[in-house]
Amino acid sequence: MKKLLVFMLCLAMTAAFAGCSKADTSSEGDSSSQAAADENEQNIELLKRIDEQQKIIDEQSKKLERTEEIFNKMLGTDGTSSVFSDDYDVEGVIGAFSGEVHQLYDDTEVVEAYKTGDSSKLTDEKDKFILEEATKIIKENIKDKMTDYEKEKAIYDVVFSYSHYDEGNLAAIPHTADYSHTPYGVLHDHTAICVGNATTFKLFMDMLGIDCKIIHSTESGEHAWNLVKIEGDWYHVDVTFDNGTTTPAYAAFNVTDEAKESAGYPWDHDEFPAATSVKYSFAAMNATKVDSFYDTAKLFSKALNDKKTYCFFKLKLTDAQKKNEGTAAYFNTLLNEIGYQIGGGVCDCAGIQGFVGDGYYYGGIAMTYAGDNMIEEETDQEYDYSDIQVDYSKLYDAYLSAFGISIDTSTFSREY
Repeated sequence: MKKLLVFMLCLAMTAAFAGCSKADTSSEGDSSSQAAADENEQNIELLKRIDEQQKIIDEQSKKLERTEEIFNKMLGTDGTSSVFSDDYDVEGVIGAFSGEVHQLYDDTEVVEAYKTGDSSKLTDEKDKFILEEATKIIKENIKDKMTDYEKEKAIYDVVFSYSHYDEGNLAAIPHTADYSHTPYGVLHDHTAICVGNATTFKLFMDMLGIDCKIIHSTESGEHAWNLVKIEGDWYHVDVTFDNGTTTPAYAAFNVTDEAKESAGYPWDHDEFPAATSVKYSFAAMNATKVDSFYDTAKLFSKALNDKKTYCFFKLKLTDAQKKNEGTAAYFNTLLNEIGYQIGGGVCDCAGIQGFVGDGYYYGGIAMTYAGDNMIEEETDQEYDYSDIQVDYSKLYDAYLSAFGISIDTSTFSREY
């Protein structure tokens, strides 16, 4: 590309100068010798000007080479993946820097090749790699007698491990940023943005014959996640918002519409099936029943002592709590505040997006022992909490007894 630019520039200049070099021979009375002398002088002048322009071209070419070198060092590219190579994804990189919406990967050809056993129609080398790597992963992790839920969780764990291989790449723009929104970026480079996680997860579900969709939300910034159908019911799956670091915390694995709505990324509910079941929600399946919200103090204390990465509980709701649309939002707020305070320098704790289902509130915290994973939640929804409030004095005493620390309950009194 660079050489072509220089060549075209030289060709254009030569053509322009050739036009300027035409002698005016229309004047009568000029002798042939004078005409020859004038033409010779013009040719000499043209050669000088071409030589001068060639020097300028050489200088610009050196600057262009230097620019290419700088860009390659900045983006970590080299060889055939150079920024000036024909197959370099300029639009992908621009999108990564500017926040533009990423195109969703079409896995049709790869899935067909997997199911038919015929990969001859795959012409893209990246698709060939995706097929080979995905096939190997399925062979290593999926067994014949597994249920769809077991297959789903096994794949979730794999995608999480691949996309969190280098967590720093999730926020930065690495040299593989142009593939981080595709399964190739996840499986080959271990770098992923949300679109990469969603398309990779869907790829595996499609290969395994499990119904799966991608929700690509772009109204409040770009975010993508999955809807998965397990035994007739739909669930939200968001690998990116897992809340785990080196191991999954499952904070957004098989959750309901209510839980996903709390994450702040809207979607068209008319376009996608509703997700209301908690039967195969990881939080619900792994929740410890507590008799009161105050019992969460001892529960969380034990989880931290045991170095757990997550701790879920379920609380039977009163009639007033069942009727109040703000119940989940209220308890979620408490958990965010509690999670922020109980780490004590040992770890970072964050309340998961809890939800109501089957007469219970399902909530919990995710614990990370390195880095800051706390996400502040904001809402403009107003609720009346008067009939569902927790006794802050009891809560204070419960956590003081379990952790030896006092909870600053004054921060709980927020206006919405």
